[in-house]
Parts: sequence; structure tokens; C-alpha cells
Amino acid sequence: MKRPWLFKRLAGRKVGRVCALDFDGRRLRLALADVAGGRARIERLTTVDMPDDLDDTDAAAVGVFLGGAMGRLGLAGVPVLMSVPRAKAIFRPLVLPPTADDSELANMVRFQAQKELSFRPEEAVIDFTLEAHYGLEPAPDETPGGQHVLAAAVQKPVVDYYRQVAEAAGVRLLRLGLRPYANMRCAEAYAGADQGRLAIVHLTVGEAEVDVIEQGGLTFSRAADLALPAADADAANRTAVVMGVVQEVARSLQSYLAVERDRSIDRVLVAGGTGIEAELAKMLGPRLGAPCEVFDPSGALRLRESPADASAFISALGLAVGQGDADAPQFDFLNPKQPVVRRNVARMAALAAAGAVVLVVVSAFAGAAIHLYRAGAEVEAQEKILNELRKDNKKVQALAKRVGAIEAWLNEGRNWLDQWAYLSATFPSCRDVYVTSLKAAGEGSVSLAVKARNNGAIDDLGLRLAKAGYGFKPGQVTTASDPYGYDYATSVQVLVEADMALALADLASVPRPDDDVSAERFDGGSGDRSSSGRPSSERPSGEGSSPERSSSEKPSGEKSSGEKPSGEKSSSERSSSERPSESRGDVDPYEAWRDKLRELYKHRPDRGKEPKKYEEWQRQVDELTKQRPSTGSGSQSEQNTRHPAARR
Repeated sequence: MKRPWLFKRLAGRKVGRVCALDFDGRRLRLALADVAGGRARIERLTTVDMPDDLDDTDAAAVGVFLGGAMGRLGLAGVPVLMSVPRAKAIFRPLVLPPTADDSELANMVRFQAQKELSFRPEEAVIDFTLEAHYGLEPAPDETPGGQHVLAAAVQKPVVDYYRQVAEAAGVRLLRLGLRPYANMRCAEAYAGADQGRLAIVHLTVGEAEVDVIEQGGLTFSRAADLALPAADADAANRTAVVMGVVQEVARSLQSYLAVERDRSIDRVLVAGGTGIEAELAKMLGPRLGAPCEVFDPSGALRLRESPADASAFISALGLAVGQGDADAPQFDFLNPKQPVVRRNVARMAALAAAGAVVLVVVSAFAGAAIHLYRAGAEVEAQEKILNELRKDNKKVQALAKRVGAIEAWLNEGRNWLDQWAYLSATFPSCRDVYVTSLKAAGEGSVSLAVKARNNGAIDDLGLRLAKAGYGFKPGQVTTASDPYGYDYATSVQVLVEADMALALADLASVPRPDDDVSAERFDGGSGDRSSSGRPSSERPSGEGSSPERSSSEKPSGEKSSGEKPSGEKSSSERSSSERPSESRGDVDPYEAWRDKLRELYKHRPDRGKEPKKYEEWQRQVDELTKQRPSTGSGSQSEQNTRHPAARR
């Protein structure tokens, strides 16, 4: 009887080069095979040790290591086969009622196996084979012709682990089999199918698997913990460890024989790469009363190269041999057997026709509405995207403009700090002209807004700029009443050539007025003040090193001559009888000079209506400015209210 789900799987079996992998503790056993013509030809056996710092529970890390190892061996991209150890699988032999419909068999197996699982059914991946196992015979009340199967279940995290290893390694996982079944396929290829009852003892790091096969079926399988002798163990300790393994294997086989009505083992094969296989075979034979030998696959499998630990590759070899045998039933937890879904074609055709009619009727009424709705939604979505792009584009444009300005500034090749220092030394005295604003413009120019006492000072500025080598564009001169006498205002655009040479070392310090206190605000009144034009003898107390106060300094709590209490009249408004200092002949020269200047500004004539009087008034202001006395004895409040011409 054909089984459609089985033939479908076998038809898609991979043909070509495959790499069978077996995890033996922290070692990877790799068997490279070429599958063709219904058989597998083994090309190479290789062992790869994992690094000590590699976490073998981390699937991604193991996969990366595996991918690198296969790349170094020239196996990059070769599909792989893997198997689940016996300790991670649950076996359940089942005898199911006969059924004429094999498509229902997978459901029956899953239903029966789920009853005996030690974990939740939704976490299980279940697969099975269609052979009689464990020597089961139908009970007297069973219907003759029952179906014998062997079901095996593993948890989904186990399957996911191997999937992730293959994914991280960058290879395709063709099949995830079962290690006892792989051992059985290799033993059959080694010893032949007519060997009676054959026991296989497979030793790995930390585990021993004991399997019994008979007539092409796995009749017994058990995993037991294995303690290996230390590398430096003496002969006595080594023999004791081997005897412990012999007892564990013998106990497992004796329990199996008790179930099998005292039938004997005909032959024993010992396989593994632990180093105690030969001693175990020597001691186990007499204990079981059966021939016992170390598995050597070299001759039977016609290996080109046989490593010293070739018997340790029994599982990897079995995976490769089983992949090449199209008739052999296999476990595959990657693609477990599933029931075939049968479809009623006539019913499906009738439903499809009815659905088509309904669809045509509904679409006739709703098609236009749906189209308009989708078009409107699309327009709204695109408008939203457009608005967001416009909003973001404004920021981009603003940033691009700033970047362009910065790049243009840098590409001009002008050292503006040096240029500003040179311009400062080029300017006329701050008593005649001072700058009110400065702005760097494009194309190597700087725009200045200045105020001057007269038109001659503006002309003098132009002559100085031309003499210093600057090109400039003067602006329109305007006049306006200024309380300090700077009635002329204009703007000048100074043009700076890119290759203009500046002899900054030849410049003299810019002279400052005697009463300039601008530097005093930045150094806290300490140090020599020679650059400001004030001798050290004129410093207020605390500026020099002398601990004595100057004669003009007042004790704490007293008012200086320039300060006045709130509500008190100014010095220009008080009569001579109200000034005690004048009655004593102790008048501050700067205070008297300032009173005269204030009085003069009170009677300032209108320049437009009385030009002659204005010229006479300007002459008097200039003359009085030249007579300005030293302010060494003035208070700090006086220094903070001096004429703006004293600062630039």
C-alpha cells in the first residue's frame, strides 16, 4: 500500500554533497558524503574542537563557530544533517488499530503519544516510523493486522536550538534525525542485515547510549551517564572506571533481555572516541557471553582516509548513509510526518462559483465607493507626507544657508582677527570718531557704523583707510543732535583683499585717554595700568601694591564727591553756600570741569536755526574738552559716567 505522505518526503530528498554533524561533548564530528544513485559515498571524516570559552548552550555562538570551521574546511554552503541525542528524546512503541486510510495514521500517532509525554503536548515535536519494534506482538484481544509504529517526541526548544545553530552558521539544515536510529543505519551498513540481535554501545563525553537492533528495527534504546577516567589516572583507577561502565551497560541489556523472555545478544559493537573502547570491549564480552568488538567502519564503508578515532563517527556516518537510502524510514523532527489534508474538489468548486457570483454583485455596488475611499485616503496620506517634507525642507534650507555662509567665510582666506586689530590701529582717535556697530559682510568686506564730531574726522578716517591699503565704500553722512557732541554719523564698507599683507608687529599700541577705565573692569584693578594712560600714582586704593589709601579715598560708609543721596540736588544745581568743599577751598577739579560742561550743554543752540551760534558753542565745547583735568581723585561713580568719547 502506498503511503502518500512518505513518498512525498522521499521524493524531495537531497542529492549531492551533504555534511553530517554529530555533537560529541565539545567536539564536532563531521562526515562529508556525496549522495547519488541511492547510496552515500563518504569522502572525509573530520573532528573540530570547540574553544574552551565557547558556551555550547548558546546556539548563535555555536553556529558562528560551526560556520567558520566549515569555511576553513572548504565546506561553506554545504547542506548539513544533525541528530538529537537519545537523552533528549522520548520513545513510545505503539500498536494502532488497522486503518484503510493511512492519512489518518499521523493523527492517531500524535493522539496516542501525547498521553504519555512528560511535558505539555503543545511543546512536543512528534515523528514516527512504520516498523515493528521492541518485539511487540498483538495482545489476544487485539485485532489482527494492527499497525506497529515507534513514536519519538522532543521538545520544541531542542529543535529550535539546532535550527538556530544552522542559521547562525549560514548553512541549510536538511534533516534533524535521531542519534540511535543513525547508529542503527551505520551498524547495518557495517555488519549487514542478517546478524541476529546486535547491541551497539556508543560512548560519548559524559554519556553512553545502548541500542539493540533486530531485523532492521530498533528494539531497545537507553542513555546512561558516563564518567570517564582522568587523563593522568593510574591503571587501577582506569580499570575501576571501565568496570563501572561495563556494569551499567550489562545492567541495561539484562533488563532488556528480561522483557524479551531471556533471549540472548548475538553480537556487541563498541563505538566512541573516549579512549576506553578497546578495554570496554575486552571486559564486556565475557560478561555478556557474546562476541564483542570495537566498531571500525573503514573497510565496510570503504573510507578513503580513516582517522584513529573512526568509531566515534558512527552517528555522523549513520546520518549520511540513511540520507542516501531512499527506502529507509527516517526520523526527521525538522519536518515531522503530517496527515494529508483531503479536499472535496466538487464542493470547493461549487463554493468558489457561488462566491464569485456574490463577489460580482457586491463589487458592482461597492467598487466605486472603495475606489474613491482609497483614493481619498491616499491623497490625504500623500498631502501629509508633502507637508512634513516641506516642514523638514525649511530646516534643511536654513542649515544649508548657514553652511554656505560658513564655507564662504572660510574660503575667503582672510584672518579677520588680524584685520580687526589692524583696523583698530588705523582709526583716528576715539575723541573724534568711534564705532557704534560692526558687521562682517560677504565677499571679504566688513561694514562699520561710526559717529564723529565733525565732517573732517570722517574725511580723516577715509584717508587713513586708503593709506593702510584698504578699499572702502563710504555711505551717506547724516547729522543728528547728540548730547556728547558726536553729531555726524555714517557707514563705511571696508574691502579686504585676500592676499593683503599685515605688519602687525610694526603697530604701536593704541593710545587710550587718561580717564579710560575700560581695562579696569576686566582685570579687577590689579597690575600696571600703563596702557590705559594712567600712572600708578593715580590708581584708587586696592589697584596698586601700596596699602595706604589715596587722599581722595573715603572711609567705609562715606559718600564720594561724585555721589549724592537719593532726592538730593546735583552739584550744578546747588549754590556755592551748599558746597562745603568749596567754602573750605577743597574743590575737586574734575567736578568743577564737569559742572561747566553740563552748564554749556544746557544752552546748546539749534544747529539748523542758529548755525553761527552753534559753531561758537562747538568751539567752546572743544576748548573745554582740551582743558579736562585728571580724574585720579574721582570716585568710581564718576568714572562710570564719563563722556562716551573716552571709550571706543
